Amino acid sequence: MFEYSAARRDAALQKLAQAGGRVDRPWIVVHPGSTAASRRYPPERFGQAARQIAAWSGARIVFSGGTADIGACMQAQRAMVVPSVSLAGMLGLGELGALIGGARLLVCNNSGPAHLAAAIGTPSVVLYALTNPQHTPWRAPTRVLNRQVPCRDCLCSVCPEGHHACLLGVLPEEVADAALELWREQIVRGRPLQAARAAAA
Repeated sequence: MFEYSAARRDAALQKLAQAGGRVDRPWIVVHPGSTAASRRYPPERFGQAARQIAAWSGARIVFSGGTADIGACMQAQRAMVVPSVSLAGMLGLGELGALIGGARLLVCNNSGPAHLAAAIGTPSVVLYALTNPQHTPWRAPTRVLNRQVPCRDCLCSVCPEGHHACLLGVLPEEVADAALELWREQIVRGRPLQAARAAAA
């Protein structure tokens, strides 16, 4: 379990509102970054998937990441075309946890936010490169997307084959479809819009 203080939650909501998001409406977090290049699904594809997700869900797409991910978030937003919010470079760990905790869904690479979502209980769609596929999230509803390749388990930070097929074989439409499945499941289960769990301030 990952807990964050009420102060971190309030700070995250304030930053979301200042960036143009509505805290009284559902949002979906899209995190296109990852420390290793071999684990990164293209930002443009994240944006294309996010456009489809926003179209049928009506939720606001909120891009997140560290300062190193600002460029990737901008690329994703351009590919998305329709309005979105970016908090890239604006959130500390507790605030990011609060943002993910209040989201209906997280869409991301195999990265820290995927494990935050698992610890908090937020459903996630994870673009999971097969470089070292042994720690997939399991404590929350999850869809893990990739393509089987002969070069799996390479343990490399950069694709040694140069084709990145374990991730590039996944189409944006598949990402959107996986998100739609999880979205529908949460409606059936009656998951509240703000399911964030905060520790005492």
